[in-house]
Amino acid sequence: MRRCAVALVGCWLAVVGMLGCEARDPTPVGRGARIFARTCAGCHGPDGRGALRMGLVKPPRDLTNPAFQAQMSNEQLRHSIRIGKGQMPAFGGLMADDEIGDVIAFVRTLVPPGTVLPPDVPPSDVPPHTPGVLAPASGAPLVSPATAQGARGP
Repeated sequence: MRRCAVALVGCWLAVVGMLGCEARDPTPVGRGARIFARTCAGCHGPDGRGALRMGLVKPPRDLTNPAFQAQMSNEQLRHSIRIGKGQMPAFGGLMADDEIGDVIAFVRTLVPPGTVLPPDVPPSDVPPHTPGVLAPASGAPLVSPATAQGARGP
């Protein structure tokens, strides 16, 4: 009887473990996505677009806005996350510096194709699976193929 109970408990734990487990992305972007979902998505939304929420005077910044992505360097993002800005509270006491870096890496994946990023954004901060983004060889800004073709003409 006792063996049967132990076997049932063991099987139950194995099934629950398989259902509740998902592979975690160990990259900075994967870690940043989990931190963003836990800490930032409440205001900025899971997609980073920001929508007016109860208790806020104005909608949070749309992190997918090309103008925002182009004008904010990684250091400016780091400062805003650490110290806070406007309605956004400071997260420096809640996140370690490497966690803030992971969030920034994730925020950079929200970049729309064709957005030219500041020079301090390393190509590794924009993952290769982001459609339409080229990683430059010499630290030049990132541009999409469509933007690059448009600049040179047909």
